[in-house]
Amino acid sequence: MNACNSVEWMRRAIADRFPEESKAVDAEMLDYPKDAHESWLERFCDTTNQAMALRDECKVQAHLAFMSQQLADGDDEVRRVIDVGYAENMMSLLDAETKRWAWPLVPRNLKQLYLDLWGEPKELRS
Repeated sequence: MNACNSVEWMRRAIADRFPEESKAVDAEMLDYPKDAHESWLERFCDTTNQAMALRDECKVQAHLAFMSQQLADGDDEVRRVIDVGYAENMMSLLDAETKRWAWPLVPRNLKQLYLDLWGEPKELRS
């Protein structure tokens, strides 16, 4: 499978697993090219962030576990797109209390991408 196909496969897998969120993201992406994978994942991450803001632990864990598995199993391009499109956007615009609530739910591999870019959230520092 080539890199483009592997990212497209991941998007289809997200759509299969999270059809409601995927439809909402697709509606936001109408003016974007089909291969705007990073932008698509940013918007999917927004749905994770919204679930965090609502403290919907079940949905947050489902999203994070799924993306963690994609990161673990994906090729270099999938990992790059997850890093740029998902991990960079994770927990953005959340208040300090919500970040403290959500951080323990983030799987180790996604947490490492976040730490590599942003460092430890200041809300978690003692």
